[in-house]
Amino acid sequence: MLSDRDIINKLKIKKTDKVLDIGGAMMQHELIKIDTLVDILLPEEAPYFPSKLKAKKFFDLDITREKLPFKDKSFDVCLCTHTLEDLYDPFLVIDEMQRVAERGLIVTPSMGKDMVFSHLDITDWLTGPRRTPGLSHHKWFFMKKGKKIFIIPKNYGILFSEAFQIVAWRGEDEFIFFWKDSFEYELFPELDVHKLIDFYVEYLEENRKNFRYGRVLKYYDGPLAAVRAHLKYFLRKGTGFRKRAFR
Repeated sequence: MLSDRDIINKLKIKKTDKVLDIGGAMMQHELIKIDTLVDILLPEEAPYFPSKLKAKKFFDLDITREKLPFKDKSFDVCLCTHTLEDLYDPFLVIDEMQRVAERGLIVTPSMGKDMVFSHLDITDWLTGPRRTPGLSHHKWFFMKKGKKIFIIPKNYGILFSEAFQIVAWRGEDEFIFFWKDSFEYELFPELDVHKLIDFYVEYLEENRKNFRYGRVLKYYDGPLAAVRAHLKYFLRKGTGFRKRAFR
């Protein structure tokens, strides 16, 4: 996982640089001085890790529908970490971040990491008492294709099938993409779900040494995880018992 120091060194961020953070309200940067934070909620409203706003300016914006209200190349750096995979339409903001910034960083979970079935959590109000491939609200996989970003739909119908009962991933946890001036991206071209299945299978074959399979569709899990889940339930702990943030 990239640290703030890693990001500063890689992007050569100076104290005088104007930095834009898109979608960073949940986990604000500690060492990077953010000029402007764009998100749909304030850091104080974050359901898991609420904190005071550290950026100079905040814009409440639906980045799936609204363009960024900034002039061309008005920022030196744009950071967008663990946000794009959540959006039903990430393409507008991908175009916009290139328009408003000179260089930047995109981070999402790696495709392999986001295929691994979660442990059973009976306190998770998003999914109920079931195991899901990766986080249940993620909608896209991201990977590099030459110098491009390749964007693949995350199809839960496929991932819940018997061939994809994945319980561990030994590869990289994150997709990390640094860019300067601009970059290209490509959406998976086939609407045919069979083509998507073929792509998933090819990915598994290419990364066979990094995957471990188990039995997950019957909700089997390790005994320690099961005990922990029931303790959370009886102690009323976990995300299912926290304040829900709806807009």
